[in-house]
Amino acid sequence: MSSYISQWENTDPAPFIRESLLGVLDGKVGCIKESQFVSRDIAQKVEDELSPKLSPYLDVPGPTLLRVGVAQFEYQAISDDQLNQRSSDGNEKEQYFVETKKHEKLHENLSKVVGQNIWRTVIDKIASLLPEYDVAVASERTGEQYFSGIFRAINNSTPIHCDWSPYDSRTEDWTINQVTKQAVFNLYLTQVKGGKTEVHDCQWTEDAMEFRDRSSYGYSEKLVEGRKKVTIQPQPGDLCIFNSRNMHQVFPVEPEIGEDGKSGQQRARLTLSSFMGLIPAKSSAERPRLIFWS
Repeated sequence: MSSYISQWENTDPAPFIRESLLGVLDGKVGCIKESQFVSRDIAQKVEDELSPKLSPYLDVPGPTLLRVGVAQFEYQAISDDQLNQRSSDGNEKEQYFVETKKHEKLHENLSKVVGQNIWRTVIDKIASLLPEYDVAVASERTGEQYFSGIFRAINNSTPIHCDWSPYDSRTEDWTINQVTKQAVFNLYLTQVKGGKTEVHDCQWTEDAMEFRDRSSYGYSEKLVEGRKKVTIQPQPGDLCIFNSRNMHQVFPVEPEIGEDGKSGQQRARLTLSSFMGLIPAKSSAERPRLIFWS
């Protein structure tokens, strides 16, 4: 890797305002944090409704990840083995869009139970900060719509990794591969012990592949040595946004301690999450697009 020059002014969480959001997309702001973006009461209702419905991601190497909804990540060629086994006809892409149809009413139906469409609340706030952008869920030219707003429980950690669609989804022609900047929002819904996220001032470039674990989606710790980082500790109702092209890692959740003083089960580290990506305007007659997907 080339010599390190920090892109961040500091490692303090920035407020959820226009300048910070553009700074995150530009890779110049480590993270945005807004405490109590939704109430703890709403967060508790979402946990009560969705935690029993969590199921594992499909065929993802590494620690188990749980979700309600569908992730485009599940249909990527993550490891070298999966890349070698990839179909030649784009069948995995078709499968993803079959699944998105099954979940298109998830947020509408959940809002009827808990009293608020929390996904829509996040999207509307972002749209209000960027009035000159077209803000919408991603779709293909042929009309297929992506899913945005997955509920995830990452309890057993992740390796150091990043999410950068132009590389991650290179096996097929996905609309999300057109993005020039990419970020992620996480709305935390449960109080857990442990489970922090570290975001490093280190963005993916082709040079990073020297540090890639080819059997998974992770990278060596050597890639981020000496880099600035921000630490995010989940708190119910808090919203955090960071640039997903930056290397980041989720740490394991510690088991709950029962009344008898013994370790019990882990509480699900439940979040509402979605990527967002910028597709620049191609002419003065167009508006830039900020598209969302999970």
